[in-house]
Amino acid sequence: MTNLRINKLHDHIERLEEALRQIEAWSRAYPLTVFPEPDLDKARKLLAAGGITLDAVSAHAIRHVVLGVGKIARDALTP
Repeated sequence: MTNLRINKLHDHIERLEEALRQIEAWSRAYPLTVFPEPDLDKARKLLAAGGITLDAVSAHAIRHVVLGVGKIARDALTP
């Protein structure tokens, strides 16, 4: 294996490791000590009173996370 190929593989591994570090850091971004678990039944009732479903809010939040993780992965996998 040539030095050029080894260097390219090393750079690729570094990009992938950095992406994993970003995802791991994001996983610690909302600690329970700062953002305690909400009373979901109460939240559902309050949202419903305003014409919003908890499912819609949850889907929006999950979509945001999945799109962010997808971007980190895409950026890391792009040569």
